[in-house]
Amino acid sequence: MKNHMLKIEAQFLTAVLAGKKPFEIRKNDRGYEVGDLVMMSDGSRWAKGKIGYITDYAQKPGYVVFSLEDISGGGV
Repeated sequence: MKNHMLKIEAQFLTAVLAGKKPFEIRKNDRGYEVGDLVMMSDGSRWAKGKIGYITDYAQKPGYVVFSLEDISGGGV
């Protein structure tokens, strides 16, 4: 299990924290795996969750979509 620290734009972090966006599309340059922990920040707020599912179906080459479970967050 790895921990990934990611930057995310404020509008997308707002959607994650509101429970409207329980997924993320990212370039798979980190070797994401189910069970990894993801911490995302826009500089003043943060959200963290565990990767529950990963697919590269219908994505650009080298990109994946992963679901986030047990999302929590905080900040200003």
